[in-house]
Amino acid sequence: MPTTTDPSSSGSEIFLDEPTWAALDVRDPAHRTNEAAPLPLFDAISAVVDDFAPFAIEERDRHALRVFFTSESDRDAALAAVQLACGSEVETSTATVADDEWARCSQADLRAIRVGRVVVAPPWDLPVKPQEITDIVVEILPALGFGSGHHQTTRLALLGLQQLDLGQLQVLDLGTGSGVLAIAAVKLGAARACGVDRDQDALASARDSVAVNGVAAQVELRSGDVSKLHLDQVPVLVANLTGATLTRAAAMITTLVESAGHLVLSGILTKEEEALVAAYREHADLVWRDVEDEWVGMVWRKRPVSAVDAS
Repeated sequence: MPTTTDPSSSGSEIFLDEPTWAALDVRDPAHRTNEAAPLPLFDAISAVVDDFAPFAIEERDRHALRVFFTSESDRDAALAAVQLACGSEVETSTATVADDEWARCSQADLRAIRVGRVVVAPPWDLPVKPQEITDIVVEILPALGFGSGHHQTTRLALLGLQQLDLGQLQVLDLGTGSGVLAIAAVKLGAARACGVDRDQDALASARDSVAVNGVAAQVELRSGDVSKLHLDQVPVLVANLTGATLTRAAAMITTLVESAGHLVLSGILTKEEEALVAAYREHADLVWRDVEDEWVGMVWRKRPVSAVDAS
């Protein structure tokens, strides 16, 4: 839960009825992009701060963002990372923000989107009647978890899942956020899905989403760092994380997948692709790839044990 800080108390923590959040403001005053990574500000900063457990990012205008954290220590670490990565190209400042239902207000203009057969929609824009008999509707409540379906990385992960026959399979969703991928997997035919996240607010959002979609009996949500959890191997794993995290944890992530199983990976910047491919190709084969803007989604098939041994 967030702590609240009284600005007049020299930083001492107090308990108030209204929760507050540690926030990082980032602005590109010259309206430039980094020449080495020509990304929109939202995508560039999202990639930098992801390792510091942000629970939401608000695009205030085309050239300014506010990133929310549950602790000042995570916020301050993210600030240092942004300053290191972007230098003088951006202006940064910190803030303490009252809750004020900001999450619901900031997402009130979200509308349904289609990703292949999957329609991801907020409660106020649910399709009255699906366009096709095969359409799958995932209702996502506006809340703290990342994964409304509007970001390129979520859309690529949804497309990746649709490349596979999930019929009666078990799916593991690493960094589940709003739970959209775990819910979609079940609605696409998976027998069960397990979503793992270290962010308690994201898990609370995911629980609400699981309930409203009527899949509580099939979707399990677990709290914790996946590297410290004891998880059984699954035939399908989906992970919408950062490219750096996916590359760094490639060996561990691959061990979570059964022989000849599949990994659906997203959150990868094109500039991170070469290193990620090198990390996964030792034990898996790339079977699908798609690109949206500067983001890459992939599906890998883990080689059967005998094939790995023979190589």
